[in-house]
Amino acid sequence: MTNIDARQQALAARDSFEFEPTSLVSYRSSGQVIALGDDDALAKCADLSATIGIGLVSTAGGRVQIDGYLGAYVVTVTDQHDNQVAYPGDAILDLNENPLLAREMLPPGYFHVPSRDWGNPELTAELADLSGEFQKPKYFDYDASICAHGVNGNITCRQCIDACPAEAIQSLVDRIEVNPYLCQGGGSCTTVCPSGAIRYLYPSLRDNGKRLREMLRVYQQQGGKQPVILFHSESYSPQMYLQAYDNLLPLEVEELGSVGMDLCLSALAYGAMQVVLHVDEQVPRSTRDNLGAQVEWVQALLVGLGLDPVSVSLCSHDAALPEVETVAVVEMAIYDMPPGKRNAIYQALDHIVAKLKPAMDRVELPVTAPFGEAVIDAEKCTLCMACVGSCPGKALQDGSNREVPEVFFIESNCLQCGACVQTCPEDAITLQPRLLFDLEARNRARALNSDTPFACISCGKPFAPTSVIHKMQQKLKDHHMFGSERALDRLKMCDNCRVVDIVQDPEAMGGQFDPQKGFRP
Repeated sequence: MTNIDARQQALAARDSFEFEPTSLVSYRSSGQVIALGDDDALAKCADLSATIGIGLVSTAGGRVQIDGYLGAYVVTVTDQHDNQVAYPGDAILDLNENPLLAREMLPPGYFHVPSRDWGNPELTAELADLSGEFQKPKYFDYDASICAHGVNGNITCRQCIDACPAEAIQSLVDRIEVNPYLCQGGGSCTTVCPSGAIRYLYPSLRDNGKRLREMLRVYQQQGGKQPVILFHSESYSPQMYLQAYDNLLPLEVEELGSVGMDLCLSALAYGAMQVVLHVDEQVPRSTRDNLGAQVEWVQALLVGLGLDPVSVSLCSHDAALPEVETVAVVEMAIYDMPPGKRNAIYQALDHIVAKLKPAMDRVELPVTAPFGEAVIDAEKCTLCMACVGSCPGKALQDGSNREVPEVFFIESNCLQCGACVQTCPEDAITLQPRLLFDLEARNRARALNSDTPFACISCGKPFAPTSVIHKMQQKLKDHHMFGSERALDRLKMCDNCRVVDIVQDPEAMGGQFDPQKGFRP
């Protein structure tokens, strides 16, 4: 059987796959349209059908702010005297030459029609059909418990906010919030999220992985050789590639931005020789940049695995696919795709490593990659554990319950988010992006820094790292509160003994202390 015959069977399996349904987001609109433009542009609205309810708002000489989405728009116009008037409506007809909303992915119910495009008969039909209830899938799920956005009141990660072409994500400092009515399923947020706190729901990563695996399984079972997966958006037809490459298996996704390291590596683990993401003109520029970063990380990883880096690549404008010089098709993995992003990446990596047995045990990654290690400078670190409390991935852990002050590190949990770097008061932590191929080494807790416990000079009980006591003495020796030797020695005592000593110290309790002069002899 030829590759083409095997492909026909594989594509039939692909098309018969049923996705798990998701919840829906509903819009309710009464069809009231707000037309925005100068007087000449607004005059064109007279040509529209009388059945379309149009409210005319002139933008000449005023500042305009647009908020909302289909069924719940508010246009606020501020004049030169800072007087504001708010206009509610269900949809926006923007007649300005340049759109008043400069988003790459516009909200539903927003139409930008400059004068040169006026007269399109489809516009009248669309505006007239805006009354009623409309639904779309809820594209995302969010788990705040593993989100790296905010730690201790500080913002440490905003990748999803910066990546969203619909501007549907905002910061609540300790977490993020996604507006389901603005979200258009662009998928970039899920791709750039280092922890997997945001998951693409329709289709889910698990469903996409199952569909991918089933297509490759049927292709290979029917005798197909060296399969190439082409991910493309629903706006693009891959007919040219199907004619040029008999081993090409196209896989349409709702939005190309949802395809990241997880699906690319899993495709290789499921037996693909090559994975190509086709970036057409409908893909937002920010999404292209994010996909480029994902591919850069994967290609660095492939070099370490001994694979041709173009085994995963981008292409556009019907360009010829990059030629893979070193062909290495991995024996197909049989497991399902896990629902979590990082678990999917590690699962695929472990399978590929087991089959290829690369000479290297690790690979260095670009600085933006969400995998790597944290390095602690022992000369600076006081083991205050601020880094442990700030780590959203639980990669840094307090090992002091082992009776020795220690900071432990689990590399597989590290998101390279920088929360520990921002939190460390001693500037003792640096990050090094990389990926360990050895599963056991990646998951093993190892000590990054440790210290001998300091024993209270009064009762002998260990109560703090020795380095902390020494640094406190060094920093506070000239402070007026510790002007006497006895006061300074209290830093070497545990909490209970320190209180007892203060009570027994006549200088501390007898009013002999002057904050300007210190203790009087």
